[in-house]
Amino acid sequence: MTTDMLDAPVATPTTLAEALAANPTAALEDIARSAGTTPLAVLEALPADEVTHLPGHQMTAALDDIAHWGEITFIVNTGPVILEVKAPFGGGTIAQGMYNPKGKPISGHLNIAACARVAFVRRKLFSMETRSVQFYGQDGRCLFKVYLGRDEKRQLLADQMAAFDALEARLMAGAE
Repeated sequence: MTTDMLDAPVATPTTLAEALAANPTAALEDIARSAGTTPLAVLEALPADEVTHLPGHQMTAALDDIAHWGEITFIVNTGPVILEVKAPFGGGTIAQGMYNPKGKPISGHLNIAACARVAFVRRKLFSMETRSVQFYGQDGRCLFKVYLGRDEKRQLLADQMAAFDALEARLMAGAE
């Protein structure tokens, strides 16, 4: 655990439980604000069947695999701003400690060392079943999220759910 994580706000178990109970399908960032803590603390309070935690160094392997999934939703939620891009993720290259997504419209520079946690999340978000791979920083805040795509009936794509499960199992086996 880094100093940044130790300095992060910590909600009491009661406060966090109350915030989760009040709005269990809200965005983790909204629950965190309500409880006075970080999104990572909320993630850690979710039931075990909703989340798998992996070390942050798994970020590049996860993103390289996600590049083969087709259209996903890439989300950055800072609180006042929620940016979403629905597109295939083009993979990336590594240079100077950064994972550099290639292609359009998702590009940029992701600091590999800043990722403390990779989480595979299965939960309802605003009453819809979701699957996402979420990347958390040393400070307990979410760096970004990758949500699986949906078909024309708003159902999660079966091939992406299979790829999600396979990646999760592969990275878990490598984390042991």
